[in-house]
Amino acid sequence: MNKKNWLLILLACVVTFSTYSCKSKDDDTTDEVTEWTKGSAFDGGARSGAVSFLINNIAYVATGLATEGQVSVPKKDIWAYNATSGTWSQKAEFPGSARYAAVAFSIGNNGYVGSGYDGANALSDFYKYDVSANTWTKIADLPADAARYGAVAFSIGGFGYVGTGSKGNDNNTNVKSFYKYDPTANSWTPVESPLKSNRRYGFAFVINNVAYVGGGIDNSSYPEDFFKFDGTKWTPLNDLDRSDNSYTYNLTRSSASTFVLNNLAYVVGGRKNTTINTIWEYNPTTDVWNADNQVFQGQARQDAVGFGIDNVGYITTGQNGSNKYYDTWKFVPVK
Repeated sequence: MNKKNWLLILLACVVTFSTYSCKSKDDDTTDEVTEWTKGSAFDGGARSGAVSFLINNIAYVATGLATEGQVSVPKKDIWAYNATSGTWSQKAEFPGSARYAAVAFSIGNNGYVGSGYDGANALSDFYKYDVSANTWTKIADLPADAARYGAVAFSIGGFGYVGTGSKGNDNNTNVKSFYKYDPTANSWTPVESPLKSNRRYGFAFVINNVAYVGGGIDNSSYPEDFFKFDGTKWTPLNDLDRSDNSYTYNLTRSSASTFVLNNLAYVVGGRKNTTINTIWEYNPTTDVWNADNQVFQGQARQDAVGFGIDNVGYITTGQNGSNKYYDTWKFVPVK
């Protein structure tokens, strides 16, 4: 290109600078658009370590750890979020002891909540919530030696699964074991775990009836392994800390939140030496992660709740240091 043409391009950029930036298409980034907007604040109050499950496009958020005055208080309330009306409504109180760092999953029209920490002990009890009747029923406990908190949970193929977590305050009590819940038999059975490291506060999500498990922390280290599970077989995937001729990225972390939109998973926030606000997108078809989306626009946080409804992702509650939150944020990917 001759000098005259370059000068014309430069002049055009200067003239339009007040409205547009002069750049090539390759310079486009999603940071210039708003993917995050504020939603309806959680009516249950600020807390961290709550659980959520989704039934018929209604999200349910339960339990957690609040701060009242200078005292940490485990909770046992449950709230339903209607994305259409943008409203929260309180439901029948969880019947077990107040707790945080529990787990939840849903099967059919029932939600299941259990395990967790009551401030003194890791717990093994579990309860079923009937959304139609707004009632709770106690179900079989996890096996006596399987009490835990900071675990992961999911449901696939009509069964619930709970795995990893910690059995006590000592880092040496982290585990990698998994258990399967059969709602017909009302029983738990052990499931083989392929994980290389014990861990607590990992993450899990489900895409097309396949579960994906990774993340967490174990003795100040952040496990890199990442697996998928179809209910019969575990398959190793690319590590979360990857560096090869094709890709370089590292999203190892603990206490992150997740949601799934359009068969893509998103891992938001969490903690890695400090609380972070990044968001990573996972494509199960290519087994590749990218960080091309706009970072979380609320206060960076860990131990928040995430869920996806009608192709909109939601993050609510959580904490950063001693600060706990009740704000809700909505995420709609631009690309």
